[in-house]
Amino acid sequence: MSVPVIALLRVIHIAFGAFWLGGAVTLGFFVLPMVKVSSPIDGQFVTQLIARTRLPTLLTVMTIAGAIATLAGVTLYTVIWAGTGFSGPARWYAIGGHIAIVVVILAGAVVVPAAHKLGGISRTLAGQEYPPTARQNAERKRLMNRITWATQLSAVLLIITVALMAIGRYV
Repeated sequence: MSVPVIALLRVIHIAFGAFWLGGAVTLGFFVLPMVKVSSPIDGQFVTQLIARTRLPTLLTVMTIAGAIATLAGVTLYTVIWAGTGFSGPARWYAIGGHIAIVVVILAGAVVVPAAHKLGGISRTLAGQEYPPTARQNAERKRLMNRITWATQLSAVLLIITVALMAIGRYV
């Protein structure tokens, strides 16, 4: 593979990975906990926030960015490190890459479906003329908890991945 193509893959890998990590940390440790804390105070606020901010779309975009970063990383690994053995930088890149694949699967299987379901509930609640039922509130809380823990776990795993990639770069 040519040097310009490898350079382009590296730019894609780093730029999309940085967006993915930054989004996961910001949402998982700042935005979603704030939304969860405000939920008992004013459920109307949470409903409007989720219905109007397109949180499900943001989480989907983050997952797609993660998939693109991971695909670029797998391609780089295959082109540069395949056949070199499982030592030196290849070991660190491979371990980090496997963790990134787990995070993409976690986001695609847990976060995105829960976010879209929560978005649907929020749109329903925003459009109904009576207060949310206890069942609707319980479902909203369950989905927020699921999205929050999965996003926080993803952020921690991505921090570990970045650390492993950094170690691989300088080994």
